[in-house]
Amino acid sequence: MLYFLDLLGTFAFAITGAYKAKGAKLNIFGVIFLGIITSVGGGTFRDLLLGRTPLFYLKDSNYLLIAILGSIVVYSIPVFFKKAYSLFRLIDSLGLAAFIVIGTSIAFTFLFKTNIHPTLISFLISVLLGMITGFGGGIIRDAIMGDIPLSLKHGSNYTSSAFWGAFSFYFLMFLNLNLAILTSISVTFIFREVISEYGIYKKFARKRPKSR
Repeated sequence: MLYFLDLLGTFAFAITGAYKAKGAKLNIFGVIFLGIITSVGGGTFRDLLLGRTPLFYLKDSNYLLIAILGSIVVYSIPVFFKKAYSLFRLIDSLGLAAFIVIGTSIAFTFLFKTNIHPTLISFLISVLLGMITGFGGGIIRDAIMGDIPLSLKHGSNYTSSAFWGAFSFYFLMFLNLNLAILTSISVTFIFREVISEYGIYKKFARKRPKSR
């Protein structure tokens, strides 16, 4: 299940990275490049900090193939994504939710696999690397494009969504892995799509006619 989530997050973030590159009117090579950067950048940063080599996409080419596929899809049908921004944001939230789970799990397993109980050190490191996995690729992409990263902008709840998603996964994974995954994804989605002023819930709530 974790492997499937990892690939799903890779595909989702390839779409979001390519979408932004396409919006900047880059050619197909620029779109694919930024799609790949967004989808594997956070995981690359995580693995380098952990000393976990070779990098995951060099051991398994499926990550790069899926990233390229997602980028080409966006480049080929950009009008669809432009008119459906809520869908684009939903895909971005899905990628964040998936990568938070993957990053936190990998960090804990790699560094603390012999410890079956939570500790302050394992909590801090696992959650931090889970968050980096979630939005590190977006930070690298935005830096390349000369933009302020969304996760660091005032008023954005991207970082808090990542934190609470990683927080819930970390503690629940000691009880039940499937419960931890479902809860973490739900928490991240609630922060991004329900609590956030720009989430899909508020968007549809505004369109709903007021009752008299």
